[in-house]
Amino acid sequence: MTRSEAMAIINAKLADLDDEAVATVADIVTDIDAAGTLPRPLSARERALVEQSKADFREGRIYSMDEAKVRSDAFLEALRSKYPLAP
Repeated sequence: MTRSEAMAIINAKLADLDDEAVATVADIVTDIDAAGTLPRPLSARERALVEQSKADFREGRIYSMDEAKVRSDAFLEALRSKYPLAP
């Protein structure tokens, strides 16, 4: 579907929607537009980490949910052992 075809479908359907539905569509479009906006610029280090993360995913360097949970639990247990009086 081309952009023009998609826009024609959207415009045709909008005419049949009630005011609340049109407002909902406007909210959705606004959210989609804002999705690419960051609350602040990324630092050079943050940009490098994002790129490294993308490379890790491409190369399959990832953990399953179970693996991540085991690693997180072990990390937290190590912290609890190191700082037993922390809340």
